[in-house]
Amino acid sequence: MNNGVTNNTNTNQTNSNVAAQPMMQNTNVSQAVPQIVSQEPVMTQQPQSAAQTPQIMQTVPVQPNVSQPASAMPQVPQAPSVVSPTVNNLVDDNKTEEPKKKSGLKNINWIPILLIIIVGLIAYTVFSFNSHKKKIENLMYNCTPITASKDAVKLDLNSTLVKDLYSKVYTTIREDLAQPEFSDDMRLYLAYRQILETDKYDSNCNLFDNLSMEPYTCEVSTKFRPKAFKEETMTQAIKKMYGEKSTISFANVRLGSSCIGGYQYIAARGEFVQGMCEQQTATSYRATKTLKEATSTRNTIILTEEVKYHENEGMTLPDFLKSGMYYYTFRLDMNYNYVLVSKTYESKY
Repeated sequence: MNNGVTNNTNTNQTNSNVAAQPMMQNTNVSQAVPQIVSQEPVMTQQPQSAAQTPQIMQTVPVQPNVSQPASAMPQVPQAPSVVSPTVNNLVDDNKTEEPKKKSGLKNINWIPILLIIIVGLIAYTVFSFNSHKKKIENLMYNCTPITASKDAVKLDLNSTLVKDLYSKVYTTIREDLAQPEFSDDMRLYLAYRQILETDKYDSNCNLFDNLSMEPYTCEVSTKFRPKAFKEETMTQAIKKMYGEKSTISFANVRLGSSCIGGYQYIAARGEFVQGMCEQQTATSYRATKTLKEATSTRNTIILTEEVKYHENEGMTLPDFLKSGMYYYTFRLDMNYNYVLVSKTYESKY
């Protein structure tokens, strides 16, 4: 009897213990739930988090496995909703930080910075231009094969260089009588003399104005067939004679009213066309011209010419024919051509 009572008593105690365990576990769960719910103020900021909260509340009352020890019960708070607020908070933090960075750039005043940049660019451009201009001016006549010595060096009068330069400026008594001054007509005529015969070709008299070239005329016949040459040929001759920056304009090639030269410039054709002159050009005056000296100083060569005009018997020498010393100054340009810079006169007699 006692054994039966004892068994019943043990059985009742066991049942009471079993019945008590769920209640304790429910109490622990109920205590863990407020901790999850306490984070709802953060979760209410995201609509999706609010939707996930009821799902967590439904899974909490689930009866745990009785066979599991009580120490395994604290794993219930590891629900997905605990991690999602952290991710949402990170996203919210990134969103709140970006406007701060943008607001910092907007607060910068770019106008002074742009003005400083523009002024700096203008200053640099002006400085570069002036520096480049000075270099060009220094190299204009210094970048040559001539030595930098400032001492004058006498050149051989029989050298090919000296003879070639002198042939460019030497004039006969007839040419001096027709144009004694070193005018543009004479300068153009001297450039014309550098044109080779091979640069001239047979042409015609179209658009040739006889009235503007008296005593020259142009009529094609068995006795006369005019020659012509291009504008480009004259341009090259002028540059070789006077340099790239020469300002000599195109005009009729003739000296005074004499029959020396005789090429009419016809702009409509882009050519210089030859005319015919039948007047006599002989003279009774004489001239003695001697090249006395040629000196070189760095990139400059000066030719010294002594001229003596002689009058004829019964004829007085014109005043414009001046005997004395004539100086021709040549300078080496960037194309390695000695160009004529000036012609000066010095009285001797």
